[in-house]
Amino acid sequence: MNGVMRNKMRRIIIMDKPLLIGILHLDIRHGSPGENRASLLANAEEAAARGAQIIMAPELTISGYSFESMDEIAPYSEELTGETVTALSRLTRRYGIYVGTGMAEYDGKTGILYNSSVMLGPEGSIVAHHRKHVAEHRWSCPGQPSAASFFDTPWGKVGLLICADTYYGLLPRGHALRGADLFIISANWPLSGLDPRELWRARALENGVGLIAANRTGLDRYMDCRNAPSYAVAPDGRVLLDATSEMSRIFYVEYPLEEHRFPSKLRHEIVATRCPRDYNGIVLDASGLDDFPARWRLPASGTIKIQCLIPAANSSFKESVLDKIQAMEGNTDLLVLPCGGKHISLKEIALYTAKTDIAVATETLSPEGNAIPVFLARGHITYMATTADSIIADFSSARIALVRSSALYHPETAVALSKQGCDIIVSQVGALDRDSRLLLGIKCLERAVIVIAGSNGATICAPPEGHERWHETTLHDPGVCTAFVNTALTRKKRFLDRVDLEALLTR
Repeated sequence: MNGVMRNKMRRIIIMDKPLLIGILHLDIRHGSPGENRASLLANAEEAAARGAQIIMAPELTISGYSFESMDEIAPYSEELTGETVTALSRLTRRYGIYVGTGMAEYDGKTGILYNSSVMLGPEGSIVAHHRKHVAEHRWSCPGQPSAASFFDTPWGKVGLLICADTYYGLLPRGHALRGADLFIISANWPLSGLDPRELWRARALENGVGLIAANRTGLDRYMDCRNAPSYAVAPDGRVLLDATSEMSRIFYVEYPLEEHRFPSKLRHEIVATRCPRDYNGIVLDASGLDDFPARWRLPASGTIKIQCLIPAANSSFKESVLDKIQAMEGNTDLLVLPCGGKHISLKEIALYTAKTDIAVATETLSPEGNAIPVFLARGHITYMATTADSIIADFSSARIALVRSSALYHPETAVALSKQGCDIIVSQVGALDRDSRLLLGIKCLERAVIVIAGSNGATICAPPEGHERWHETTLHDPGVCTAFVNTALTRKKRFLDRVDLEALLTR
């Protein structure tokens, strides 16, 4: 083999080699900045010596997390020219790498305090600076969308987020639309209530963007973070790291590259299927309104029974549906059918709904053979236009949206519909697998009940209470999946409005 060929092969091997990323899973001591800073620097130096090219530490690494007021955290805050950034600058210059950390930032120009994440680059300067949007109410000012949250590397663009910023789907989506091919998250998220790993994996799949989450360990003032997970996931949902430690530890992730770049194919494919003209509802200011039902002239709140019917493969679809509708007489119900409405006459269903207080969500076929979602109530048939992705109808005590599943995979759809008063969002899929159940079900965090019927099962997901996981009723086999929804609860809306509307709505 000649020398030219050997050099070509060597370059190919180098290009395909994964990127080593270091996650500093630190035991952060509350109110001990000197001790925490020393731990950060020592562990960052060890990771750099091991060859990590990007290193990230947890949220509020220097101060610890739980503070009751601005006055209380002020002594533990720093400007971006302070001791922590100065020390990290020396380290990144020495090793020619990227190192980031979370910190309580003091803005010397305004006196404002922020929960911030900062990343320093190989030249020792700050390359990215993100202020947490879902901020700590007692002391921290919320951040706003900014180009400072991103930084370019030889491998592609990275977007910074902090902990609960990932709770709301529009923040990661905005980052993806700005070209981020990797999310790096600093976190302070114990395993109590909603498991952040579900959320982080969903955000990666939802956007086709890889995700690195540097969580912490140890006992904070009020929280036990000894079981808090650090996590890494590829754009296709493959878990690269899922680890905890009760002591400070460095976790290493071999992040896959394609031709020496962060994979971006999935992100481009997902972005290409968006329909921004349908997302205008996300601009509405709906958080915390006491008169939300009156504003949207919603039906009086109450309890509605939802049932998803999944017929057995060896049974007659038509007979199963009609038998079920007849059995529902006398109740106020919403019956959701999976794909397969072509096997039954809509007129037959309409006759039954005219006699009872029952609504049916199903689909039919257009003359061209395309699936058309359909809503039937009180004898009336409402077809979704072929150019639309959703229809909205008021029935009983609920405002119901019937949505194409291809549209509901995008977080913008659920936010826009929920802000327009929808209590229940219904969609049909083919086969309902684990990832579809996660990606569609998690949309209930946008404060609407999500109902998904598939050929092999169904799921009904209701918004969570507080920091808990969402409520999920799941059917894995043929049968009936049933849940009761009190629409008084779905009208307690809250949204994050500090999002990148320009990126989200540009057509």
